[in-house]
Amino acid sequence: MEIKASPEMLFDLSQDYGKRLAWDPFPESYRFLNGTQPAKGLQLEIVAKNGFSMTVEYVSYKRPSVVAIKMVKGSWMFAKFAGSWTFQQISPDSSKVTFKYNIIGGPSWLRYIVTPVINFVFGRSAERRLSALKHYAEAIQ
Repeated sequence: MEIKASPEMLFDLSQDYGKRLAWDPFPESYRFLNGTQPAKGLQLEIVAKNGFSMTVEYVSYKRPSVVAIKMVKGSWMFAKFAGSWTFQQISPDSSKVTFKYNIIGGPSWLRYIVTPVINFVFGRSAERRLSALKHYAEAIQ
């Protein structure tokens, strides 16, 4: 999604957990488990508005271009979960922001039913989150 803001501003806004709840429609709360600022190795507990919770670990934190996480603990519905957010400048005043998720549903006997449903739900959620980030970032400029 194209957003009228710099990659630095968007990256910082996406990783500012003091501001994140103001724009991100997905989470109910966040709790840092082994630090106070996002960085590679940091673990974070996320509780979604639907009640599901997951503990993720930052596997990449490269300001202003990419941040990536993987699940270390989560719902029975997820065998594996990983995601990345990338920020790329496309003009002097705009950036392209992409959210990608890699999700495998579990348990294995239910995987072929659960995985497509989870991917559909997360795809829709990513669209809503990108739209919310765009509206928030462009409004505060």
